[in-house]
Amino acid sequence: MITKLLMSKMRVNFYWLLFLLLTFMVTLPVSWWGMSKVDFFYSTLHDSIGIDTHIQRYAPHNRFDKTEFEKTSKADRVALFHGVVTAIHNDGIGLESLSYTQISNQKSVRLFTNAEVIHLKDVANLLDKLKPVVFIALIIWLISMFWIFLKRIKLPSTKRFTLLAFILLAVVILVLSFGPERVFNQLHIWAFPDNHQWFFYYEDSLMSTMMKAPHLFAYISIIWGLFSILLTILLIVTMHLVLIKSR
Repeated sequence: MITKLLMSKMRVNFYWLLFLLLTFMVTLPVSWWGMSKVDFFYSTLHDSIGIDTHIQRYAPHNRFDKTEFEKTSKADRVALFHGVVTAIHNDGIGLESLSYTQISNQKSVRLFTNAEVIHLKDVANLLDKLKPVVFIALIIWLISMFWIFLKRIKLPSTKRFTLLAFILLAVVILVLSFGPERVFNQLHIWAFPDNHQWFFYYEDSLMSTMMKAPHLFAYISIIWGLFSILLTILLIVTMHLVLIKSR
């Protein structure tokens, strides 16, 4: 009897853990969309994580004769990053035309090499491939929500949801314990074609230099995760309030 009760509780906790994960999966694209509207805070991060200093150090050593990028202004870089964000959300259109102006001769220089353009188009393709996954997750979540409200299912207590959230967080920490850079590289190996370059030395890439990769992506991921967690909490709290009022 005790064993059956314990198994029943474990099964219920597992279901709510899946629901919490599903809710988080729904909030991830919402947070991504919101952050894309402000260019993932590139303007703020440009100053706070030392992108300017990074550009001053590596841009003069570019091996593709893309000179004087270190003389561009912050406004120029913010505009270029905005162009990248717009392009990767629009099938990569416009990447080839992104350029900056050399101060010494007012010559327009193409920002990216062919390999960089191909990589950023791969990013755009990846975002497109993820759209059906997001749509399916949203449909399943909406059906789950409808069932919960239809059956007036009592949600777990805040304490239990917090415990479940810590379980998910522990899984994330376990994955990152292998090393953030190692995880970052492995995800790129899985996500992009084998014959397409995705790793670029700073001296070979104004893309990596301008973005101070992978440092910028780490900060963006943290902010993205925090926003998604906040949205998840707001959704769960709202569900609690609506269910209480509907009884």
